[in-house]
Amino acid sequence: MTEGEAKKKRLMPDEANRLLLHAVPVPPLAHAYHHWDENRRTLTYTYNNRRLISIQFPGSGRVSFRHGSDGTLQGLPFVQQIYVMLTGANVTATVTLELSHDAVNMRPARAGSEQAIIGQVGRPLLPGVNGLYDLHQDLMISWFGHKWEWKEARLRPDENGNLIATMEVELGPKTWIVKIKPHYYRTHLGYRYHKPWERRPNLKPIAGWCTWEAYRREVSEEKVLEGADFFARHLRAYGLEYIQIDDGFEKLPFPADTEKTIADNWLEMKAEFPSGHAGVVNRIKERGLQPGIWTSSSIYNQDWADAQPEFLLKDESGELLLGDWIRYVLDCTPEALEKHVAPYFRGLREAGYTYFKIDGIRHLLYDGLQEAVLRGLMSNDEAERRFRRFLECGRREIGPDSYWLSSWGVLTQMVGLCDACRIAQDAMPNWAGMQMQIVESARWFFTHRILYLNDPDHVCVRAPFEWSRSVLSLVSLTGQLFMLSDALQEYDEQRIRVIQQCLPPLTTMTCETGPLNTDYAAFTWTKLHSFAVIKDKDVREPFRPQPAEDQEACNMAGVWETLNDDHPFSSLWAVHLDTEIGRWCVVGRWASLPLRASKLKFANLTLDPAREYLVFDFWKQEYLGRFAGEMQCPALPLGHCQILAIRAALDRPQLLSSSRHVSQDAVSVKTQSWRGNELTLGLEGVCGTRETYWVHVPPGFELATVTGENLKLEAGRLKAGGGHDGALPIQVEFPAGDGDRTQGVLVVTFTRRQSAA
Repeated sequence: MTEGEAKKKRLMPDEANRLLLHAVPVPPLAHAYHHWDENRRTLTYTYNNRRLISIQFPGSGRVSFRHGSDGTLQGLPFVQQIYVMLTGANVTATVTLELSHDAVNMRPARAGSEQAIIGQVGRPLLPGVNGLYDLHQDLMISWFGHKWEWKEARLRPDENGNLIATMEVELGPKTWIVKIKPHYYRTHLGYRYHKPWERRPNLKPIAGWCTWEAYRREVSEEKVLEGADFFARHLRAYGLEYIQIDDGFEKLPFPADTEKTIADNWLEMKAEFPSGHAGVVNRIKERGLQPGIWTSSSIYNQDWADAQPEFLLKDESGELLLGDWIRYVLDCTPEALEKHVAPYFRGLREAGYTYFKIDGIRHLLYDGLQEAVLRGLMSNDEAERRFRRFLECGRREIGPDSYWLSSWGVLTQMVGLCDACRIAQDAMPNWAGMQMQIVESARWFFTHRILYLNDPDHVCVRAPFEWSRSVLSLVSLTGQLFMLSDALQEYDEQRIRVIQQCLPPLTTMTCETGPLNTDYAAFTWTKLHSFAVIKDKDVREPFRPQPAEDQEACNMAGVWETLNDDHPFSSLWAVHLDTEIGRWCVVGRWASLPLRASKLKFANLTLDPAREYLVFDFWKQEYLGRFAGEMQCPALPLGHCQILAIRAALDRPQLLSSSRHVSQDAVSVKTQSWRGNELTLGLEGVCGTRETYWVHVPPGFELATVTGENLKLEAGRLKAGGGHDGALPIQVEFPAGDGDRTQGVLVVTFTRRQSAA
C-alpha cells in the first residue's frame, strides 16, 4: 500500500470502523454511508455512526446500489436517495432498519382520496405504511417502487433499547428507492426550533374543564369551586384532572393598577376571588384535582401605559405603538421581562398552579413585534428573538414539570418551549366552531405528539347532542387536549355519560406526515356563518347553540380536491392500537359534511385486505358481523359520527368491545389471556358503576360459565352475527369503595362443539 493509499484509508473509515464511533449529540445534516460485504451479500448504510439500513440479498445476482454522497440530491433541506437493483430474476431480500429508542411507523404523506387519516397507540407496524420516523434524531426514512411487507407486527427493542423493524422486499432489475431526510421536521417542514435531542414536550393525556365558555368574565371563585366539586364527583374517576381558570379573574382594564407592574396585576385577583390565587388553588387540590390558570400577553389599559411607558414599544415618532388585538406592546427586552413577566409566572407557580395557558401570543408576534418590523424599527430576526425570549422567560419560571399551553394558532417560533398548541380559533357550540375542530384537527394532525400536543380548543357540550358526541369522540380517540367548557347546568345525565365514555383521551400519535395543506378553508372567524368576532359587550355571556343547514356547511368548506369523495378529507380516521391486551383498529366516520352510504375498503384504513375482521359499532353497542376486504356503511347526517372497533377474527373467543370507553377498550381492560378454553380479562373500573363487555364467540364454541373476582357479573343473550357466530354481552358491576377505581378479574369459560376441530 502506498503512502497515499494509506492516508486515504485513514481518512475514509469503512463501515465497521465507523460503527466504533459514538453518535454525535446533534444528528448531522449528512448522508448515510454505504458498505458492501461481498461474502455475506449484505449492503449496509450507516447514519450518525449507527447502523441504519441493512439489506440481505439471497442468490448470486450482481447487486447495484448508490454510493454514499452520490445519493445526495439536495443539501438543505437535506435529501439522500438510495437505490438498489440486481441482475437476474427477482428475489425476496430482507431489510432491517435500526432506529433510536423513540421511533414510529409513519406514512410519508398526508391521507389521500378515500384514505383514512391514521394515528397510532403503541408502536405498531402497519400494512402499506412505507416510512419510519426516528423522533429522537428527527430522521425520516421512506421507500418506494417494489412490493414489500413487514415481517413483524411492531417495532421491537434490541438489547440496548433501540428499535428495530424488519421487512421483506421483492427486488430485481427495476430500481427500489429509499429516501433519507435528516432534520425532517426542522428543515423539510420548517419547524427549526424542533430539537428533540434536547427537549421533548410533556405528552401525557390532558383532560379538564375551562371556565371561559362556561362563564366568560362572570367567573368567580364560587363558580370555580362549584365546578371543582361537580367534576370531582362525576368525572375525576374517569380521568378528568384539571380545573383551569380562564379570562375574567383579573381586574379590568388590564393592568388595572397603574402604579404596579404587570406581574403584580396578574397576581391580584378581582373581588369575586376573595381567597386569592393560593386560596383557590388549595381548594381545587383538596378536591383531588389540579389547578390551571390563564394569562395573556395583551396590555389594554391606556392609563397604565401612559404611567409606565419605558418598557413598551414606541413608533417612529416616539409615541406608544398600538397593535390590533393587543393594543400596547411589551418590548420584550431582558429588563422588561425581568420586571414585568418573570415575577408573575414565578408567582403563579409558587401559588400552586400546575397548568398554564398563555393567550394572545400570536398578537404579540404579528400585531405587536411585527408591527415594529413594518415600520422599520426592528428586523424580522429581532422580532423573533424577542418573541422567543418572552416564551423562554415563561418556561424558565413555571419550571420543567408544569404543563404549558400556547394559545392560539400554530406558531413555529414556540416549538420546543410549550407542551401543547391550540391549533384553531375559539370553539363555540355552533357548527362553524365544531366543524372547525374536526377539520383543523385533520389539517394539523401531522404535528400531533411530534412537536406538541394538539389542542382543538374546548368542547362545548351544550351544542346539539350528536355534534357534541362527535367532537368528544374525535378528541378522545386522537388523544388531543380534552377540555370541556360549559356552565354546570348544561351537563345533563346523557351528556355526562358520553363524556365519561370519552375519558381519558388516548396517547395517540400521528402516523402520517407531510407539509401543511392550505388548499381548503380554515374554519375560523367566519362572520357570515354565525362565527362572529366577539365585541366587548359580548364577553359577559357565553354563546348559545345555533342551528346549521347542510348547504351552509358546504359553503363554509368551499371547493377542494376530495370534497366529492364518499369520505371527504377530515371525515375518515383510523387509530391503530397495539397494547398489552392485543391489537385492533378504531375507525371513526365524522360527518364534517353529510356522508352518503358507501363501502369502506379496509386497505384504505391500512388494514390487511386479505384478512377477515370483526366489526362492532360503539355508540350503537351493536356487533355488525364479520367482513373481509370491505364493509357497507350507512349515511350520516351533518355532525353525526360512527365509531367502529375492527379486530382480526380469531378461531377462538376474544374481547370484542366494551361500553366503558370509545377506544373499546384501551382504558379499563388491563390484561387479556386465552388458556384452556378460558378467556380471562383483568379489568379496572370506576367504583360503583356498571359496564358491558362484549366477547366474540366464533363458530364451534358455546358459553359454559362466567365467573369473576371482586366483580358482580351477569351474562346476556348471544347476539347473532351470522350462523353460530355472535357477540356475548356481559354486565359487570364494579363494587363501591373508598377510592375512585377498583380492579377485578372476569373469567369466561367455553366448551367446544363436537364438530369443532
